[in-house]
Amino acid sequence: MHETLLEISLPADACNLREIRDKIRNATLTLTDCVETVDRIILAINEACMNVIQHAYPNDYNGQRDIVLDLYRDENYLVILVKDHAPTVDPGNIKPRDLNDIRPGGLGVHFIREIMNEVEYLGQTGEFGNVLMMKIKLVNQ
Repeated sequence: MHETLLEISLPADACNLREIRDKIRNATLTLTDCVETVDRIILAINEACMNVIQHAYPNDYNGQRDIVLDLYRDENYLVILVKDHAPTVDPGNIKPRDLNDIRPGGLGVHFIREIMNEVEYLGQTGEFGNVLMMKIKLVNQ
């Protein structure tokens, strides 16, 4: 059984990232008193949302351009679902860039995988073209 912490749907636009970060902070601070953990969770979710904004929706896409976030607690884990209505992406094509390739940007997937205990691309699920599931173990410190 899980406890829903946050459900939010916003247009996939960078101007909405601050609101997303604020809502995530408020929801996750109820789970842990470790501010560093909260900041890392926010970083991973922000990177996932930025990837949706920058890469998911093609320029000629005429459908709904939203980011949908669900956060819930499942026992000792925080589970985050990042969903979009974009065309489905092959998870095999989602790779972090080589860390030796020094240049700005392109580290979102690396950060997500380093921060989260589990990362799974669920592909098309119901009305959503792509669903990213991330899990992180909650530990009070």
